[in-house]
Amino acid sequence: MKSQDRVPRACEHCRARKIKCNGEQPCNACLKDPSRCTYRTGSVRKRKRRQTKDQLARAPATLLPAATPVSIDWSPSTLLDDPVHYKRQHELRAGIGVSNPKTGNFQFHGPSSGFTFLQRVYQRIHRSSSSSRESESLLARRSCSVPDGLQKWGMERFMFSAETDGDLRRMQWQTEAFLPRALGDRFIEAYFKIIHPQMSVLVYSEIRDAWTQMWEVPQSDRKLKNQEILFMVLALGARVVNLKDKEPENVEGWAEHFSSRAAEGPIFLQEPSVKGMHLMLLKAMYSLQLMRQNDAYLYLGHATRIAMVLGLHRSQVTDGRELHMHRLRHTFWTVFIFERISSVGMGRPSALSDNQIDTAYPDDFPSSFDNDDIYQAPSMECAWVRAMAEMGKLADRISVDIYSPASIKGITDLAAVNQTVLECDAALQRVSRSLPSYLHFFDESVPIGEDWQEIQRISLGVIYYVLRMLLYRPALVLTTFFSSPAEAQQTAVCGVDIQASIDASTAAARNLVNLAHDVYFRRFPDIRYDGALASFLVSATMTMLYDVLNLGTEPDRARQTFAVVEKGIRCLDEIEHAGYTTGKALSMDLMKVAKQAVQAADPVVDTNQVLVDSFPWLDNWTDQPYLFQDSGIGTLAADAAMLMGEVNCLWLNNGFESIPGCLY
Repeated sequence: MKSQDRVPRACEHCRARKIKCNGEQPCNACLKDPSRCTYRTGSVRKRKRRQTKDQLARAPATLLPAATPVSIDWSPSTLLDDPVHYKRQHELRAGIGVSNPKTGNFQFHGPSSGFTFLQRVYQRIHRSSSSSRESESLLARRSCSVPDGLQKWGMERFMFSAETDGDLRRMQWQTEAFLPRALGDRFIEAYFKIIHPQMSVLVYSEIRDAWTQMWEVPQSDRKLKNQEILFMVLALGARVVNLKDKEPENVEGWAEHFSSRAAEGPIFLQEPSVKGMHLMLLKAMYSLQLMRQNDAYLYLGHATRIAMVLGLHRSQVTDGRELHMHRLRHTFWTVFIFERISSVGMGRPSALSDNQIDTAYPDDFPSSFDNDDIYQAPSMECAWVRAMAEMGKLADRISVDIYSPASIKGITDLAAVNQTVLECDAALQRVSRSLPSYLHFFDESVPIGEDWQEIQRISLGVIYYVLRMLLYRPALVLTTFFSSPAEAQQTAVCGVDIQASIDASTAAARNLVNLAHDVYFRRFPDIRYDGALASFLVSATMTMLYDVLNLGTEPDRARQTFAVVEKGIRCLDEIEHAGYTTGKALSMDLMKVAKQAVQAADPVVDTNQVLVDSFPWLDNWTDQPYLFQDSGIGTLAADAAMLMGEVNCLWLNNGFESIPGCLY
């Protein structure tokens, strides 16, 4: 803009956001909400002292600038000095601390963590079922080592290592002496069919060569190539293999055995390498299959450090047209994707800063160079990686600009938070519009593609909907401080529509469940062997159940919600392996939580009766396993009796939200 074209004054909203203002009424940035477009009166403002380049370079890239005092006439204006409302907003951004009394280990889970949201659900149910309308703040100091909701539902078992973990590490058996070669072949094929499309960093022919070498005559002067990588491929393959056509095998035992043989200790002591980074990625994916999100976060953090030590975040290192340079770019952005989604899912900081990354996204690469590699397509066609990387950047912005306590220095900062929500939502929509047709997760009419395309389609769609749930979840949680969403709306500032935000969050949850149901039962049924997806299904279902607590006398809407909840339970019932349990046990647990949510809804009489009439399992699931009508998926867990009593939500975890496998 030329000097003579400069406007004499910017509106207060643009001043606070530090963006360009055209000086009109309303200005270009306030078209969606003209009421916030206000201008100061009096003399023209003085220019602020510009920061030097050195000062700008030292400013942290992931921190918001300090809030600028503004005198905006919000409606109602009293909220500007309302300490109660500020306290509620600060409470929304609180996390939880959990310690293991046996070992003294401690973990912190931030506000976007699934563990934190589970504690919110427990508090909401407990508040509704008791005479008191107050619930203990997450900011309050606790006398117990585990928050009450997580302790009652057994969640600490997914937070800390089990006492038996590591037993297999002490075994010195020779792997080739016990594993039938044909079964190992099945494990490798299962890995490249289910896991590889989401983490296309390995080469099929190299893994097959390592597997073949294992069966050759041992030679003292020859070390098995890629041994740790091979063991992790076998471990992950054992977790996702389909052996319905074979005699029952203890695949979980094989998975634990091979995972224990792939020791990561030496990697930490060796020089950083691409091989070490691959091993950390595989370890993280294995942790996600076990719903051990904390372990995955640590493994991904180390993979990220290795990538930065190797300089893979710099174009100076990764530029080039050769195949190995393409693989380096592909590997870096795969690490980036999983690390970012894991970070927002755990409510913890990312180890990466976008401002320090100039490595280009991987372009599509000709795939005719190696006809022997039948699984090369996911690493050559990179639309999934590019779209997921864009959403990884948005995930970090959501974590920093919406869920971080630093994002709210005062009530006026809510305007910036609201603007961030709108911008992130628009960016997500741009991502969805840039996808090739085989990744159109939002369109059920898209022709069924190849196996790897279907896996990428559902994984991308799941993360898309998880981020949308996270974008609007604060409004959902905020309503629990009030008797109804309408009362919460009376205290809303900056033009925030509480009910619209709630609808957006629950709509994303419904879309996620509908997407999964379509893939599980029609497009690609083998996806049920990917246990990491269980966390996302639970996250979406819990989001809908949380809204049920606020529905009050809206039985029709509650019925619609539970129709989708039932779909989610059916999907969980199909999952073969989910952490240390099964999908059938998960579905039983989720049915218990659903019944508690209905009982806690206020008022409950009319809504309860409508839901029980429409969904008999809400009232008649405790005596025997329930069989969904016209589902064709069989009964629920035969061992339901052992799950009686307190809700046993051992499965409820974070997990990308697959992503990566985090609960949001």
